[in-house]
Amino acid sequence: MTNITIDGNEYDIDTLPPEVKGQLSALQQCDQKINSWNMDIAIAQTARAAYAAELYLLLKQVGSDGDEKMDVLEIEEVNEVDVLEDEEIEANR
Repeated sequence: MTNITIDGNEYDIDTLPPEVKGQLSALQQCDQKINSWNMDIAIAQTARAAYAAELYLLLKQVGSDGDEKMDVLEIEEVNEVDVLEDEEIEANR
């Protein structure tokens, strides 16, 4: 016997009509999808913050008039990607 409480009323899921069980199932699937989307949004926000931090650091190396003050590497020259920790990003600001 599995019970569910909705609006303060407790129901035995096993005794509910198929239509109600179908609606409960659809509601659970919606909740799972929303949770998945929220996780995707959190991942995208984290990536965006990393891109923004890297952009900030790169722009600090470029003059305000657009003159480059940094060496530009070709893709072939880059062997590994350095991932900055939050503390390193803050220290570089």
